[in-house]
Amino acid sequence: MKLNITDVETSSHQNFLDYIRNDKTRIKYSSDLQKFLDLIPDKIFQDKKIDCTDKTEAFVTLVKTDVKLGKSIINAYVRELKKKVDDESISPARVLNLIKPIKALFAANDIDFSWKMISKSIPKPGKSKDKAYSREQLQMLMANATNLVDKIMITLCSSAGFRIEAWDYFTWEDVLFFYNDDNSLKGGAVRVYHGDDEEYWTHFTPEAGKYLLLYKESWKSRFMRYPKDSDPLVVSVRMLQPSRLGKRGMESRMNEIAKKCGLRPPLETGQKRHKVMLDHGLRKYFNTMMRRAKVNYLDKEDMMGHKVGLETHYERYLEDDFERFSEYQKAIPFLTISDEERIRLENDRLKTEKSELQVYKQKIEELWADKQRMESNPD
Repeated sequence: MKLNITDVETSSHQNFLDYIRNDKTRIKYSSDLQKFLDLIPDKIFQDKKIDCTDKTEAFVTLVKTDVKLGKSIINAYVRELKKKVDDESISPARVLNLIKPIKALFAANDIDFSWKMISKSIPKPGKSKDKAYSREQLQMLMANATNLVDKIMITLCSSAGFRIEAWDYFTWEDVLFFYNDDNSLKGGAVRVYHGDDEEYWTHFTPEAGKYLLLYKESWKSRFMRYPKDSDPLVVSVRMLQPSRLGKRGMESRMNEIAKKCGLRPPLETGQKRHKVMLDHGLRKYFNTMMRRAKVNYLDKEDMMGHKVGLETHYERYLEDDFERFSEYQKAIPFLTISDEERIRLENDRLKTEKSELQVYKQKIEELWADKQRMESNPD
């Protein structure tokens, strides 16, 4: 095997693409980087006698030849972003995300660049002002959900706590159902970002599992077969063949339902965003309910796909054993949306506790009878 000269002489932009492992991150970073590069006036490159046909190559060359000028350009960009933060057009967290592609470009092209002063000028994210959905609001959404796809979207997102982007990954292979001894559904597990570096497992409630099982039967009646493991978890309601309903489709459906039940009114004058984020409000609901249920913090963070310091390096937890489900079960009554479903769960819990008490009572009676026999027949 021989390498071609074109394989060896890579461009700055190609180095940038190679540096980012995740496909979706690569697309997002490329888009944000291009927006930044388009803001730089061509005259800056012309004054330095740099060909600006390829903006990425031109900017890398400029920074390598004049670091101070490169730093001034990025500082000017950050100042414009800060104006948008003050105007509440974007959040401080968004500023950090817009800087990341520039950092990736420099790292990919071995540019030694000090970010200390620029980092100091970036607004700190602070405490988020947006809220989680309340159970009453989720009940309103469910009441206005037109079909099983909508009900799955609401119950699965709110009880599993994953980000909306996960819908671009899910297949039926990623879903497992857990059953009680009497064959009743007790919940399940769902794998998020299957095949990605960020892959992890989380859990869902019996309520969400019930809608998934109903959807599987609906799939059979629609496509004349049960879904294969490789089939998308949720498909478009309009296509004749199974076609994935991903992030954008789910966002559109969520927006429709929220508007229908009055949870997405037109913004008031001067208002930049709604108090409850359309999709992220479901993830916040999951986080809030897990905390109310006093679920172990590290387990909760793992089920949200968060990294917790060095914990992941030392942890030897096997996700295939689903050891965290017992901890997750504490939150099932909190995460269940339907009042009827919560009453059913409570009745099941009381029945279980009653049967366990009866077993204990029987054992105590047997022990007492043994004691009586031993006392009456000491020899």
